[in-house]
Amino acid sequence: MSEASQQSRTDAATEALRSRRSGHNFDPDEDVDDETLEAIVEDATLAPSSFNLQPWEFVTIQDDDRLDELVEIANGQEHIAEAGTAILVAGHTEPKTADRVFDEWVEAGRVDAETGEAMKEQTVAGYESDRAGRDYAIRNASLAAENLLLSAHARGLTATPMTGFDFEAAADFVDLPEDTIPVVLIAVGPSGGDEPERLPRRDVDDVLHRETF
Repeated sequence: MSEASQQSRTDAATEALRSRRSGHNFDPDEDVDDETLEAIVEDATLAPSSFNLQPWEFVTIQDDDRLDELVEIANGQEHIAEAGTAILVAGHTEPKTADRVFDEWVEAGRVDAETGEAMKEQTVAGYESDRAGRDYAIRNASLAAENLLLSAHARGLTATPMTGFDFEAAADFVDLPEDTIPVVLIAVGPSGGDEPERLPRRDVDDVLHRETF
């Protein structure tokens, strides 16, 4: 790749990162079409995950009546209904994709069958405690959620993540299986106009620690 091409890629990526906002101003008269919705979720699935288990699920809610119910579950956050689309990002607390994923490692020639089996056993063992399974679910699904936010922004949409909702009620609302937990709720839709100025961010000097804290 030429230096100019690399610089162009860097500029585009950093512009997306630095201009993305969590907005609350949506256009209630416009909706996210199915093609765009599927493209956003596809981009989310390209996020990294532990051992490539891809332990995430995405549940979309677009029905007006169900969005109103979801507003109540989310403590009255009306912009969920105004956005017209809500996406519940959920994570697996059990390594239920492990068989498929490690078979794919072997089929791709990344490891031999014996090594693949050993890696799978090690990965499955990492989920043995409830705490570990929950941690894996949250960490991996959060990576996918950030991809989703950036993809929506790149497509000119506003996307706002929320964790201020009743997690148990949300799981029941979308019929999540017991081994899958809600991680973040995202309102996605066409922008309704300008948002307030970004609030101050902590300086790099305040958050960057070298060698030790």
